[in-house]
Amino acid sequence: MESELMTKASALYSFFSSFGLKAYEENSVYAMGNAPKLPYITYEMSLDSFEGNDVSLSFSLWSRSSSWEAANAKADEISKTIGRGKVIECDGGYILIHRGHPFSENLGDSTDDMIKRILCKITVRFYTND
Repeated sequence: MESELMTKASALYSFFSSFGLKAYEENSVYAMGNAPKLPYITYEMSLDSFEGNDVSLSFSLWSRSSSWEAANAKADEISKTIGRGKVIECDGGYILIHRGHPFSENLGDSTDDMIKRILCKITVRFYTND
């Protein structure tokens, strides 16, 4: 029996979940009664099909610490995984992920100076039929 390929949305979720942190589509976090336990990743979800267009997306790494060390190390890990381009297969083709410019930016949180947020930018191109 052949294994079924993932949808575009599930392929992106799988990619963001592959770094040892829980991953949430950013709008789903607002629907939760309580914020998820730190650290975690939130990411934008925007889908396209094979039109030759780049789609700019962002994701955020969230942690709580007095130091940026762990958060910056996780951003570096993701950057290295993407490298010069990361291909993820999905139903009907594949998705090509590139680092955006700038790739990452350290931000804080006005409600808690221990929260570390790294905003990361990627460019995604969908090589799919639908």
